[in-house]
Amino acid sequence: MKKRLAVINDVPVLVELRKKQLIDEGLPSVSYIDTDIDVQLTDYFTSTIGDGSFISWVMENDGEIIATSGLCFYSLPPNFSNPAGRTAYVTNIYTKPEYRRKGIAAELLNMVIDEANSRGYKVIRLHTSEYGKSIYERAGFADTDGYMALRL
Repeated sequence: MKKRLAVINDVPVLVELRKKQLIDEGLPSVSYIDTDIDVQLTDYFTSTIGDGSFISWVMENDGEIIATSGLCFYSLPPNFSNPAGRTAYVTNIYTKPEYRRKGIAAELLNMVIDEANSRGYKVIRLHTSEYGKSIYERAGFADTDGYMALRL
């Protein structure tokens, strides 16, 4: 197996694996499952990989991407615990079912943590499903339980 940074040519695979991740995590409700988000995902990955505000470490087996990770970079207003406001957000940690329980997701997670650290980020955030929670806890993430959303 080989790990590497995703490039623009990987966008179609990132789109497909992102949709599988969302379905596996149960995020889309039945009313949204048929929503076509390919164009939006393609635009997102193309522009953010292109401008460096998103990176993805991927794992390949025989040239096939079998697992992904993602790290978004953004800024929030500074606060006492993060005076610079610079924040890294972990997303898109997904491994194809037949490759799970082999430490691949943990390895990719460590890669994105190292990437954020090497770029000087002091805060890494994420939201997780119950399915993935233990991997993040083992890596040192703490559950703050403060995520709220308003759908407009």
